[in-house]
Amino acid sequence: MVYLYAMDTLGLSSDLADYRGMVPESRLYQLSVLTREERLRSLAAELLFQRAVRRHCREVPLPVSRDQDEHGKPYLLGRPDFQFNLSHSGLWAVCAVAPVPVGVDIQQERPVSVKLSRKFTAAEQQSLQGLTGPSELRRIFDLWTMKEAYTKCIGLGLLCPFRSFEAEHPAPGYSTQLVDFPAGDYHLAICTRSEEPEDVQIIIMPS
Repeated sequence: MVYLYAMDTLGLSSDLADYRGMVPESRLYQLSVLTREERLRSLAAELLFQRAVRRHCREVPLPVSRDQDEHGKPYLLGRPDFQFNLSHSGLWAVCAVAPVPVGVDIQQERPVSVKLSRKFTAAEQQSLQGLTGPSELRRIFDLWTMKEAYTKCIGLGLLCPFRSFEAEHPAPGYSTQLVDFPAGDYHLAICTRSEEPEDVQIIIMPS
């Protein structure tokens, strides 16, 4: 099972002092140098992480700082059973939690250059043939989010070229899936280290 926690930024305060005691001071400092929009998105993701830890690791005192491996993949020290990943776009942030390595990506649909498809495999570019307008854009974002979710699941991010794997069948032992998201113009994908896609439970958290 993958628990997908989601939060919009509309109810968040732009005054970081309001979140002292809820977010580590070191993280509040990091957020303070961001633009207002990026700060709110990153703050929402941080709050989701803290709430997910409270739900799944009740013995861990909050607020807790997360660690990162050499490629930047976040993890909770001493809790290999608590695998998580964060993403944000537009007005939404998400936190995916699973017992196996997991990657998540959310993207608000927006106009992009069709040249973006050059980062896809030949087969994926072929799947775009004949599509135009909204249909083409939806397919591009579906592929993009699945690819992002996979690279985040394996912990390599941009170090893994998008043309080196298929979005829908990335590698043996990994599963990618698109997930319907309540906000209509958003694309959401999850990847897990599992032979078959995991069930996903979406939980909308108040901001």
